Amino acid sequence: MVNLNSKHARVVASFVLSAVLLMATSARAQDPGEHVLVTQRDTVKAFDLVTGKGSQVGTSAGLISGTTSVEFQFSPTGPPVGDALPIAFKNKVVITDLDGDQIFFDNDGTGTFHLGIPGFDFRGSGGPLTGTYVVTGGTGKYQQWKVGTEYKYRAVATNPPTGELGTVYVEVTFRRKVGQQ
Repeated sequence: MVNLNSKHARVVASFVLSAVLLMATSARAQDPGEHVLVTQRDTVKAFDLVTGKGSQVGTSAGLISGTTSVEFQFSPTGPPVGDALPIAFKNKVVITDLDGDQIFFDNDGTGTFHLGIPGFDFRGSGGPLTGTYVVTGGTGKYQQWKVGTEYKYRAVATNPPTGELGTVYVEVTFRRKVGQQ
């Protein structure tokens, strides 16, 4: 005969362990004072190498969970070093949550765009990006968010060596002030 209490305890323990592992892997802020506001996983849908304009869509998780839509523009800021082109970017980000409420951000920053030239160490094209997410408005519950609030941003954009469009992984973080929970 199966002991239901023992079976139930194992299921609960397994669920708790899974939840802890999921939280630990999805919140990778760089220092103990930083907290992840949003983790974003997007697929690049369009990119014009000549103009630097493109778009990406995906999902977000964290304090704002939902779907994402990004219009971006990369601009070179100097000559390539090897296959790495220094860039600046200006992006418009929309996140829509499960209630249909939306929050809008300007995402500006700098990074390195590897050009995907065969023979260099970076496979494919893309590279690391850093900058800020700045609140520009919102609907529903996000109307209360203060326009101009700035959050740190780190990301990596990669396209496979086959020349196809790739993906973008983003972490937006914030620091809590002393006395906040």
